[in-house]
Amino acid sequence: MAVLATLKKDRLGEWPTLAEYLADLRRRETNSVAALSLLLSSPPEEQREIAQGSGLALLIEIASDLRLPKGSRLAATRCAVEAGASGDGLAALFVGAGDLATDPRLGAAARKLVESGLPAALARRTGAEVSLEAGAFARAAQASASVLGQARLRELMAFAPSGHAGVSAALFSMGAAEMAEKERERWAKLLLQICAANRSAPAAAKRLGLAPPWPPSLPDAFAPLVREAEKAAADVTAPDAAIAAPKTVSRAAAPPRTSGRLGPPLPGRPAPSTSPHASGPSSVAPASLLTAPLPALARAGPVELGKKVVAPIKPSPFRRPLGTVLEGPLKLPPKPMPPVAGRPPPAGAQQPPSPSAPLLPAIPEAPPIRRAPAAAGPFAQRMRSLFDDRPEAVERLCAAIEARAAVHGLPVALEELGRELSQPRWKGMRAPVGQLDRLASTTRAQPEPWRAAAGLLLERLRIGDP
Repeated sequence: MAVLATLKKDRLGEWPTLAEYLADLRRRETNSVAALSLLLSSPPEEQREIAQGSGLALLIEIASDLRLPKGSRLAATRCAVEAGASGDGLAALFVGAGDLATDPRLGAAARKLVESGLPAALARRTGAEVSLEAGAFARAAQASASVLGQARLRELMAFAPSGHAGVSAALFSMGAAEMAEKERERWAKLLLQICAANRSAPAAAKRLGLAPPWPPSLPDAFAPLVREAEKAAADVTAPDAAIAAPKTVSRAAAPPRTSGRLGPPLPGRPAPSTSPHASGPSSVAPASLLTAPLPALARAGPVELGKKVVAPIKPSPFRRPLGTVLEGPLKLPPKPMPPVAGRPPPAGAQQPPSPSAPLLPAIPEAPPIRRAPAAAGPFAQRMRSLFDDRPEAVERLCAAIEARAAVHGLPVALEELGRELSQPRWKGMRAPVGQLDRLASTTRAQPEPWRAAAGLLLERLRIGDP
Protein backbone atom coordinates (compact mmCIF):
# COMPACT_ATOMS: atom_id res chain seq x y z
CA MET A 1 0.00 0.00 0.00
CA ALA A 2 1.30 3.46 -0.91
CA VAL A 3 0.26 5.00 2.38
CA LEU A 4 2.20 2.36 4.33
CA ALA A 5 5.37 3.21 2.38
CA THR A 6 4.92 6.89 3.24
CA LEU A 7 4.46 6.09 6.92
CA LYS A 8 7.69 4.07 6.96
CA LYS A 9 9.69 6.66 5.03
CA ASP A 10 11.47 8.11 8.08
CA ARG A 11 12.04 4.60 9.55
CA LEU A 12 10.05 5.38 12.66
CA GLY A 13 8.65 1.88 12.61
CA GLU A 14 8.31 -1.28 10.52
CA TRP A 15 4.59 -2.06 10.23
CA PRO A 16 3.86 -5.05 7.96
CA THR A 17 0.24 -4.02 7.38
CA LEU A 18 -1.86 -0.92 7.75
CA ALA A 19 -3.99 -2.65 10.39
CA GLU A 20 -0.95 -3.08 12.66
CA TYR A 21 -0.08 0.60 12.23
CA LEU A 22 -3.62 1.64 13.17
CA ALA A 23 -3.41 -0.61 16.23
CA ASP A 24 -0.26 1.20 17.38
CA LEU A 25 -1.90 4.54 16.62
CA ARG A 26 -4.94 3.61 18.73
CA ARG A 27 -2.58 2.99 21.66
CA ARG A 28 -0.95 6.41 21.00
CA GLU A 29 2.45 4.80 20.42
CA THR A 30 5.01 7.59 20.01
CA ASN A 31 6.51 6.55 16.68
CA SER A 32 3.15 5.88 15.10
CA VAL A 33 1.86 9.32 16.13
CA ALA A 34 5.02 10.96 14.75
CA ALA A 35 4.73 9.02 11.46
CA LEU A 36 1.17 10.30 10.98
CA SER A 37 2.49 13.83 10.35
CA LEU A 38 4.14 12.55 7.15
CA LEU A 39 0.70 12.27 5.54
CA LEU A 40 0.20 16.04 5.77
CA SER A 41 1.95 16.52 2.42
CA SER A 42 1.02 13.18 0.84
CA PRO A 43 -1.33 12.85 -2.18
CA PRO A 44 -5.11 12.82 -1.50
CA GLU A 45 -5.28 9.16 -2.56
CA GLU A 46 -3.05 8.14 0.35
CA GLN A 47 -4.96 10.38 2.78
CA ARG A 48 -8.22 8.65 1.80
CA GLU A 49 -6.56 5.24 1.94
CA ILE A 50 -5.66 5.46 5.64
CA ALA A 51 -9.28 6.37 6.54
CA GLN A 52 -10.74 3.13 5.19
CA GLY A 53 -12.83 1.04 7.59
CA SER A 54 -12.33 2.00 11.22
CA GLY A 55 -9.49 4.36 10.37
CA LEU A 56 -11.83 7.36 9.96
CA ALA A 57 -13.12 7.17 13.54
CA LEU A 58 -9.56 6.78 14.82
CA LEU A 59 -8.40 9.83 12.84
CA ILE A 60 -11.19 11.92 14.38
CA GLU A 61 -10.05 10.82 17.85
CA ILE A 62 -6.42 11.74 17.06
CA ALA A 63 -7.43 15.14 15.66
CA SER A 64 -9.46 15.93 18.81
CA ASP A 65 -6.75 14.87 21.28
CA LEU A 66 -5.14 18.11 22.48
CA ARG A 67 -2.27 16.21 24.14
CA LEU A 68 -0.78 15.08 20.80
CA PRO A 69 1.62 17.12 18.60
CA LYS A 70 0.03 19.69 16.34
CA GLY A 71 1.51 18.21 13.15
CA SER A 72 -0.10 14.82 13.80
CA ARG A 73 -3.45 16.44 14.62
CA LEU A 74 -3.31 18.46 11.39
CA ALA A 75 -2.57 15.33 9.33
CA ALA A 76 -5.43 13.43 10.98
CA THR A 77 -7.85 16.32 10.33
CA ARG A 78 -6.86 16.66 6.70
CA CYS A 79 -7.10 12.91 6.06
CA ALA A 80 -10.55 12.77 7.72
CA VAL A 81 -11.84 15.66 5.59
CA GLU A 82 -10.43 14.12 2.40
CA ALA A 83 -12.08 10.80 3.32
CA GLY A 84 -15.49 12.51 3.40
CA ALA A 85 -16.34 12.58 7.12
CA SER A 86 -20.01 13.38 7.68
CA GLY A 87 -22.74 13.28 10.30
CA ASP A 88 -21.70 12.81 13.89
CA GLY A 89 -18.08 12.25 12.90
CA LEU A 90 -17.91 15.59 11.07
CA ALA A 91 -19.55 17.39 14.01
CA ALA A 92 -17.04 15.83 16.45
CA LEU A 93 -14.19 16.72 14.07
CA PHE A 94 -15.23 20.38 13.96
CA VAL A 95 -15.58 20.69 17.73
CA GLY A 96 -12.35 18.80 18.50
CA ALA A 97 -10.09 20.10 15.69
CA GLY A 98 -11.72 23.38 14.64
CA ASP A 99 -8.98 25.31 16.44
CA LEU A 100 -6.55 24.11 13.72
CA ALA A 101 -8.40 26.02 10.98
CA THR A 102 -5.98 28.95 11.27
CA ASP A 103 -2.97 26.80 10.31
CA PRO A 104 -2.06 27.29 6.61
CA ARG A 105 -0.85 23.67 6.36
CA LEU A 106 -4.46 22.53 6.45
CA GLY A 107 -5.02 24.06 2.99
CA ALA A 108 -8.44 23.81 1.37
CA ALA A 109 -9.53 21.27 4.00
CA ALA A 110 -9.94 24.13 6.51
CA ARG A 111 -12.79 25.71 4.52
CA LYS A 112 -14.47 22.33 4.03
CA LEU A 113 -14.20 21.62 7.74
CA VAL A 114 -15.80 24.92 8.75
CA GLU A 115 -18.56 25.20 6.16
CA SER A 116 -19.66 21.57 6.61
CA GLY A 117 -18.69 20.87 10.22
CA LEU A 118 -20.31 23.89 11.90
CA PRO A 119 -23.85 23.20 10.49
CA ALA A 120 -23.43 19.52 11.37
CA ALA A 121 -22.54 20.41 14.98
CA LEU A 122 -25.52 22.77 15.23
CA ALA A 123 -27.89 20.15 13.80
CA ARG A 124 -26.85 17.67 16.50
CA ARG A 125 -27.04 20.31 19.27
CA THR A 126 -23.37 19.82 20.10
CA GLY A 127 -22.42 22.17 22.91
CA ALA A 128 -25.95 23.42 23.44
CA GLU A 129 -25.57 23.35 27.24
CA VAL A 130 -22.87 25.02 29.35
CA SER A 131 -20.06 22.48 29.35
CA LEU A 132 -16.50 21.99 28.19
CA GLU A 133 -17.96 20.81 24.87
CA ALA A 134 -19.58 24.24 24.48
CA GLY A 135 -16.20 25.81 25.21
CA ALA A 136 -14.58 23.66 22.52
CA PHE A 137 -17.33 24.74 20.08
CA ALA A 138 -16.60 28.40 20.90
CA ARG A 139 -12.87 27.86 20.40
CA ALA A 140 -13.46 26.23 17.00
CA ALA A 141 -15.88 28.97 15.92
CA GLN A 142 -13.43 31.70 16.91
CA ALA A 143 -10.71 30.06 14.79
CA SER A 144 -13.18 29.65 11.90
CA ALA A 145 -13.65 33.42 11.72
CA SER A 146 -10.17 33.72 10.17
CA VAL A 147 -11.22 31.33 7.38
CA LEU A 148 -14.70 32.57 6.49
CA GLY A 149 -14.86 35.96 8.18
CA GLN A 150 -17.18 36.98 11.02
CA ALA A 151 -20.04 37.95 8.71
CA ARG A 152 -20.20 34.52 7.02
CA LEU A 153 -19.68 32.78 10.36
CA ARG A 154 -22.62 34.61 11.93
CA GLU A 155 -24.79 33.59 8.96
CA LEU A 156 -23.97 29.93 9.61
CA MET A 157 -24.64 30.30 13.36
CA ALA A 158 -27.97 32.02 12.73
CA PHE A 159 -29.61 28.58 12.31
CA ALA A 160 -28.63 27.58 15.88
CA PRO A 161 -31.48 26.91 18.34
CA SER A 162 -32.32 29.59 20.88
CA GLY A 163 -30.12 29.63 23.97
CA HIS A 164 -27.28 27.61 22.40
CA ALA A 165 -24.41 27.90 24.92
CA GLY A 166 -21.69 27.23 22.34
CA VAL A 167 -22.93 29.98 20.01
CA SER A 168 -23.23 32.47 22.89
CA ALA A 169 -19.70 31.62 24.04
CA ALA A 170 -18.40 31.99 20.47
CA LEU A 171 -19.96 35.46 20.07
CA PHE A 172 -18.59 36.43 23.48
CA SER A 173 -15.07 35.21 22.60
CA MET A 174 -15.11 37.17 19.30
CA GLY A 175 -16.31 40.33 21.07
CA ALA A 176 -19.55 40.40 19.03
CA ALA A 177 -21.94 40.14 22.02
CA GLU A 178 -21.90 40.17 25.81
CA MET A 179 -22.69 37.10 27.87
CA ALA A 180 -25.91 37.07 29.86
CA GLU A 181 -25.62 37.24 33.62
CA LYS A 182 -27.31 33.89 34.24
CA GLU A 183 -25.15 32.17 31.66
CA ARG A 184 -22.05 33.76 33.17
CA GLU A 185 -23.00 32.35 36.56
CA ARG A 186 -23.39 28.86 35.05
CA TRP A 187 -19.91 29.13 33.48
CA ALA A 188 -18.42 30.30 36.79
CA LYS A 189 -20.04 27.38 38.63
CA LEU A 190 -18.78 24.88 36.02
CA LEU A 191 -15.21 26.21 36.14
CA LEU A 192 -15.22 26.13 39.94
CA GLN A 193 -16.30 22.48 39.93
CA ILE A 194 -13.60 21.55 37.42
CA CYS A 195 -10.88 23.44 39.32
CA ALA A 196 -11.87 21.86 42.64
CA ALA A 197 -11.97 18.39 41.08
CA ASN A 198 -8.50 18.90 39.60
CA ARG A 199 -7.00 20.19 42.84
CA SER A 200 -8.55 17.45 44.98
CA ALA A 201 -7.48 14.61 42.66
CA PRO A 202 -4.48 12.53 43.79
CA ALA A 203 -1.22 12.92 41.96
CA ALA A 204 -1.50 9.40 40.52
CA ALA A 205 -4.87 10.24 38.96
CA LYS A 206 -3.38 13.33 37.31
CA ARG A 207 -0.50 11.33 35.88
CA LEU A 208 -2.90 8.75 34.42
CA GLY A 209 -5.15 11.41 32.92
CA LEU A 210 -8.12 10.51 35.14
CA ALA A 211 -8.46 14.00 36.60
CA PRO A 212 -10.10 16.82 34.59
CA PRO A 213 -7.41 19.03 32.98
CA TRP A 214 -6.83 22.50 34.33
CA PRO A 215 -6.84 25.13 32.96
CA PRO A 216 -9.39 24.01 30.35
CA SER A 217 -8.94 24.79 26.67
CA LEU A 218 -11.20 27.84 26.36
CA PRO A 219 -10.94 31.09 24.36
CA ASP A 220 -8.95 33.95 25.82
CA ALA A 221 -12.14 35.84 26.74
CA PHE A 222 -12.78 33.29 29.52
CA ALA A 223 -9.51 34.15 31.32
CA PRO A 224 -11.21 36.31 34.02
CA LEU A 225 -13.62 33.47 34.82
CA VAL A 226 -10.72 31.01 35.07
CA ARG A 227 -8.88 33.27 37.53
CA GLU A 228 -12.01 33.66 39.66
CA ALA A 229 -12.38 29.87 39.83
CA GLU A 230 -8.74 29.48 40.89
CA LYS A 231 -9.20 32.00 43.70
CA ALA A 232 -12.38 30.32 44.90
CA ALA A 233 -10.71 26.86 44.96
CA ALA A 234 -7.45 28.01 46.51
CA ASP A 235 -8.12 26.10 49.75
CA VAL A 236 -8.82 22.77 48.04
CA THR A 237 -5.90 20.32 48.28
CA ALA A 238 -5.36 16.68 47.43
CA PRO A 239 -5.53 14.15 50.31
CA ASP A 240 -2.03 12.82 49.63
CA ALA A 241 -0.54 16.33 49.83
CA ALA A 242 -1.43 16.74 53.56
CA ILE A 243 0.46 13.70 54.83
CA ALA A 244 3.69 14.77 56.53
CA ALA A 245 6.78 12.72 57.20
CA PRO A 246 7.01 11.23 60.74
CA LYS A 247 9.43 12.77 63.22
CA THR A 248 11.60 10.92 65.76
CA VAL A 249 10.46 12.43 69.05
CA SER A 250 9.61 11.08 72.47
CA ARG A 251 6.07 9.72 72.79
CA ALA A 252 5.54 11.63 76.01
CA ALA A 253 6.28 14.99 74.32
CA ALA A 254 4.87 14.19 70.87
CA PRO A 255 1.84 16.25 69.71
CA PRO A 256 -1.38 14.49 68.71
CA ARG A 257 -1.02 12.83 65.30
CA THR A 258 -3.04 14.23 62.40
CA SER A 259 -3.51 12.78 58.94
CA GLY A 260 -4.82 13.97 55.59
CA ARG A 261 -7.69 11.43 55.58
CA LEU A 262 -11.30 12.58 55.87
CA GLY A 263 -13.71 11.32 58.59
CA PRO A 264 -13.46 10.78 62.34
CA PRO A 265 -10.03 10.27 63.94
CA LEU A 266 -8.65 6.78 64.39
CA PRO A 267 -9.00 5.13 67.84
CA GLY A 268 -6.01 5.36 70.15
CA ARG A 269 -3.45 2.58 70.41
CA PRO A 270 -3.52 0.32 73.47
CA ALA A 271 -0.90 0.78 76.13
CA PRO A 272 2.25 -1.33 75.67
CA SER A 273 2.31 -4.59 77.59
CA THR A 274 4.79 -4.96 80.41
CA SER A 275 5.11 -8.68 79.89
CA PRO A 276 8.52 -9.76 78.66
CA HIS A 277 6.80 -12.18 76.28
CA ALA A 278 4.73 -9.54 74.50
CA SER A 279 5.48 -9.46 70.81
CA GLY A 280 3.69 -9.08 67.49
CA PRO A 281 2.33 -6.19 65.51
CA SER A 282 0.50 -4.60 68.48
CA SER A 283 3.57 -4.29 70.71
CA VAL A 284 5.14 -0.84 71.03
CA ALA A 285 8.72 -0.06 71.97
CA PRO A 286 9.29 1.63 75.35
CA ALA A 287 9.63 5.40 75.43
CA SER A 288 13.26 5.09 76.52
CA LEU A 289 14.12 3.33 73.26
CA LEU A 290 12.50 6.05 71.13
CA THR A 291 15.06 8.56 72.36
CA ALA A 292 17.98 6.10 72.58
CA PRO A 293 20.95 6.43 70.17
CA LEU A 294 21.14 4.44 66.96
CA PRO A 295 23.18 1.45 68.28
CA ALA A 296 20.66 0.89 71.08
CA LEU A 297 17.77 0.93 68.61
CA ALA A 298 19.60 -1.56 66.41
CA ARG A 299 19.78 -4.02 69.33
CA ALA A 300 16.21 -3.41 70.53
CA GLY A 301 13.04 -5.21 69.55
CA PRO A 302 10.44 -4.06 66.97
CA VAL A 303 10.48 -0.34 66.14
CA GLU A 304 7.35 1.62 65.19
CA LEU A 305 7.66 3.51 61.87
CA GLY A 306 4.45 5.38 61.13
CA LYS A 307 1.70 2.74 61.32
CA LYS A 308 3.84 -0.31 60.62
CA VAL A 309 5.84 -2.30 63.16
CA VAL A 310 8.94 -3.82 61.63
CA ALA A 311 11.97 -5.59 62.96
CA PRO A 312 15.21 -3.63 63.29
CA ILE A 313 17.79 -3.84 60.53
CA LYS A 314 20.57 -6.17 61.55
CA PRO A 315 24.13 -5.20 60.66
CA SER A 316 25.62 -7.33 57.90
CA PRO A 317 28.38 -9.73 59.08
CA PHE A 318 30.18 -9.25 55.74
CA ARG A 319 30.45 -5.48 55.92
CA ARG A 320 33.98 -4.21 56.28
CA PRO A 321 34.82 -1.33 58.60
CA LEU A 322 35.20 1.99 56.82
CA GLY A 323 38.04 3.16 59.05
CA THR A 324 38.48 5.69 61.80
CA VAL A 325 36.76 9.04 61.60
CA LEU A 326 39.13 11.88 62.44
CA GLU A 327 37.87 15.19 63.73
CA GLY A 328 39.62 18.50 63.40
CA PRO A 329 42.23 19.58 60.83
CA LEU A 330 44.02 16.77 59.06
CA LYS A 331 47.82 16.78 59.36
CA LEU A 332 49.80 14.51 57.07
CA PRO A 333 53.42 13.50 57.79
CA PRO A 334 56.02 15.47 55.82
CA LYS A 335 56.98 13.90 52.53
CA PRO A 336 60.57 14.34 51.30
CA MET A 337 60.91 15.88 47.88
CA PRO A 338 62.35 13.46 45.31
CA PRO A 339 65.63 14.45 43.67
CA VAL A 340 65.31 16.35 40.40
CA ALA A 341 66.99 14.59 37.48
CA GLY A 342 69.53 16.61 35.56
CA ARG A 343 70.71 18.84 38.43
CA PRO A 344 74.50 18.81 38.88
CA PRO A 345 75.71 17.13 42.09
CA PRO A 346 77.08 19.32 44.88
CA ALA A 347 80.77 20.06 45.07
CA GLY A 348 82.85 17.30 46.60
CA ALA A 349 80.30 14.59 45.92
CA GLN A 350 81.44 11.38 44.26
CA GLN A 351 80.62 11.26 40.56
CA PRO A 352 78.39 8.36 39.55
CA PRO A 353 79.85 5.86 37.12
CA SER A 354 79.29 6.64 33.45
CA PRO A 355 76.41 4.75 31.91
CA SER A 356 77.16 1.83 29.67
CA ALA A 357 74.54 2.87 27.15
CA PRO A 358 75.92 4.33 23.88
CA LEU A 359 75.71 8.05 23.34
CA LEU A 360 73.23 9.52 20.93
CA PRO A 361 74.50 9.93 17.37
CA ALA A 362 75.83 13.33 16.45
CA ILE A 363 73.41 15.60 14.73
CA PRO A 364 74.72 16.71 11.34
CA GLU A 365 75.19 20.40 10.90
CA ALA A 366 72.52 22.15 8.98
CA PRO A 367 73.51 23.48 5.55
CA PRO A 368 74.26 27.18 5.44
CA ILE A 369 71.39 29.44 4.64
CA ARG A 370 71.47 30.59 1.04
CA ARG A 371 71.23 34.28 0.59
CA ALA A 372 68.49 35.40 -1.71
CA PRO A 373 69.51 37.61 -4.64
CA ALA A 374 68.67 41.26 -4.54
CA ALA A 375 65.28 42.18 -5.89
CA ALA A 376 65.18 43.47 -9.42
CA GLY A 377 64.71 47.23 -9.78
CA PRO A 378 62.26 49.05 -12.05
CA PHE A 379 64.81 49.27 -14.89
CA ALA A 380 66.30 45.75 -14.70
CA GLN A 381 64.44 44.36 -17.74
CA ARG A 382 65.21 47.46 -19.80
CA MET A 383 68.94 47.21 -18.95
CA ARG A 384 68.91 43.53 -19.92
CA SER A 385 67.46 44.45 -23.32
CA LEU A 386 70.19 47.08 -23.76
CA PHE A 387 73.01 44.61 -23.11
CA ASP A 388 71.30 41.98 -25.30
CA ASP A 389 71.31 44.49 -28.21
CA ARG A 390 67.54 44.42 -28.65
CA PRO A 391 65.96 46.86 -31.11
CA GLU A 392 64.50 50.01 -29.51
CA ALA A 393 66.13 49.09 -26.17
CA VAL A 394 67.42 52.65 -25.69
CA GLU A 395 64.04 54.22 -26.54
CA ARG A 396 62.20 51.90 -24.16
CA LEU A 397 64.68 52.54 -21.33
CA CYS A 398 64.50 56.34 -21.75
CA ALA A 399 60.69 56.22 -21.93
CA ALA A 400 60.59 54.23 -18.67
CA ILE A 401 62.83 56.82 -16.99
CA GLU A 402 60.60 59.63 -18.27
CA ALA A 403 57.50 57.91 -16.84
CA ARG A 404 59.27 57.35 -13.52
CA ALA A 405 60.33 60.98 -13.41
CA ALA A 406 56.76 62.13 -14.04
CA VAL A 407 55.61 60.27 -10.94
CA HIS A 408 58.49 60.65 -8.49
CA GLY A 409 60.62 63.37 -10.06
CA LEU A 410 63.72 63.27 -12.25
CA PRO A 411 66.30 63.12 -9.43
CA VAL A 412 64.61 60.06 -7.94
CA ALA A 413 64.45 58.35 -11.34
CA LEU A 414 68.17 59.04 -12.02
CA GLU A 415 69.05 57.78 -8.53
CA GLU A 416 67.19 54.52 -9.15
CA LEU A 417 68.94 54.16 -12.52
CA GLY A 418 72.34 54.67 -10.93
CA ARG A 419 71.47 52.13 -8.19
CA GLU A 420 70.55 49.61 -10.88
CA LEU A 421 73.84 50.19 -12.76
CA SER A 422 75.72 49.46 -9.50
CA GLN A 423 74.26 45.96 -9.14
CA PRO A 424 76.77 43.10 -9.35
CA ARG A 425 74.80 41.53 -12.19
CA TRP A 426 76.07 44.18 -14.64
CA LYS A 427 79.69 44.04 -13.51
CA GLY A 428 82.07 43.35 -16.42
CA MET A 429 79.36 43.66 -19.07
CA ARG A 430 79.91 45.99 -22.07
CA ALA A 431 77.12 47.57 -24.06
CA PRO A 432 77.12 46.96 -27.84
CA VAL A 433 78.48 49.73 -30.05
CA GLY A 434 75.13 50.26 -31.79
CA GLN A 435 73.38 50.88 -28.47
CA LEU A 436 76.09 53.36 -27.45
CA ASP A 437 75.58 55.26 -30.71
CA ARG A 438 71.85 55.48 -30.02
CA LEU A 439 72.59 56.80 -26.56
CA ALA A 440 74.92 59.44 -27.99
CA SER A 441 72.26 60.58 -30.48
CA THR A 442 69.66 60.68 -27.68
CA THR A 443 71.61 63.42 -25.89
CA ARG A 444 70.59 65.79 -28.69
CA ALA A 445 67.11 67.05 -29.60
CA GLN A 446 65.29 64.91 -26.98
CA PRO A 447 63.32 65.73 -23.81
CA GLU A 448 65.28 66.49 -20.65
CA PRO A 449 64.64 63.08 -18.95
CA TRP A 450 65.94 61.32 -22.07
CA ARG A 451 69.07 63.47 -22.26
CA ALA A 452 69.84 63.11 -18.54
CA ALA A 453 69.37 59.33 -18.65
CA ALA A 454 71.49 58.95 -21.80
CA GLY A 455 74.26 61.07 -20.29
CA LEU A 456 74.29 58.98 -17.09
CA LEU A 457 74.38 55.72 -19.07
CA LEU A 458 77.24 56.93 -21.30
CA GLU A 459 79.20 58.01 -18.23
CA ARG A 460 78.69 54.78 -16.31
CA LEU A 461 79.20 52.42 -19.25
CA ARG A 462 82.75 53.74 -19.87
CA ILE A 463 82.59 54.44 -23.56
CA GLY A 464 86.29 55.27 -23.88
CA ASP A 465 87.42 51.88 -22.53
CA PRO A 466 88.72 49.44 -25.17
